[in-house]
Amino acid sequence: MTEEVSLSLSIKNYLQNNIKANDKILISISCGLDSTVLYDTIIRTKYFNKKKIYYLIFDHQIRSEGEFEIKQFIKAYNLTNKNLLIKKLFLRDKAKGLQEKSRSSRYDFLYKFAKKRDVRHIFLGHHLDDLNETYFLRKTQQSGATGLSNIFLDNYKSIKLHRPLKKYTKKQIKSYAIYNRLTWFDDRSNLELNYTRNKIRNFLYSKKLFNNINKERLEYSKIFHLHQLHKNFFKRKRNNIFEIDIDKFHNLSENLKFFVVQSFYYEYRHLLKKQIRDENIKNFIKILNTHLISSKEMSVFSGKIAVFKKKTCINLT
Repeated sequence: MTEEVSLSLSIKNYLQNNIKANDKILISISCGLDSTVLYDTIIRTKYFNKKKIYYLIFDHQIRSEGEFEIKQFIKAYNLTNKNLLIKKLFLRDKAKGLQEKSRSSRYDFLYKFAKKRDVRHIFLGHHLDDLNETYFLRKTQQSGATGLSNIFLDNYKSIKLHRPLKKYTKKQIKSYAIYNRLTWFDDRSNLELNYTRNKIRNFLYSKKLFNNINKERLEYSKIFHLHQLHKNFFKRKRNNIFEIDIDKFHNLSENLKFFVVQSFYYEYRHLLKKQIRDENIKNFIKILNTHLISSKEMSVFSGKIAVFKKKTCINLT
């Protein structure tokens, strides 16, 4: 069995095992290699009714040729306007933190687009290289075990995120695209080394280094239960307000308290404007250890803590 056939069967099995054929889905498309292969493999399975497949293409307006490429992509794959939306992103301060801002904007709009159409499943083109790059990026940012064990979100708010290509390398995906004579457009900004992720991608080009990082990431993934620790202590009440079982929390050792708070913030990191650090977690625990007895709000990382009706709550703002 060739790699190309193996990838096709893998996607078909993934769909059959994870989603119902009559469900609506949304495919995020960049017109690049990864999302093009994602699109093609899903369409070839004929698993879904085409009327229930929605497409969202993002125009980052960074490259002058971007608009032309989108038009050519739509023409090449005969995408209908009824289920297609092109979203232009208007990002300020494009020289600083562009990739992170762009990612955040995309997730937010994907969610809004899906909710409006009662879509509960979003498909993304992330692959094995993306997993290892993100893992390595977090290592450079000194992420703890919780962050290293849970690289990608499985859900964004109430929407399920699917990444069926995540066990395939970029090389395997490109091989599939060439074999099936697909049309895609390479983003030249992915080669510019003024972006941190691009530097990491270039650094991990060595097969030996890539394999070592992948092996290390897989070891951390075995302790995935770490990012679920908070569920025994934090209960979502409404919107971004969570009730903390303070008595239960106080029965933990200081080390376990740290992991619980860390797992809570990683679970809801899509609500945060920046990454949490160890000192933020320690400050959070210190406040909880003071046994709050008034309704006066106290500031913690990305929110406020207060007692409301004898219940200790945090509001992520």
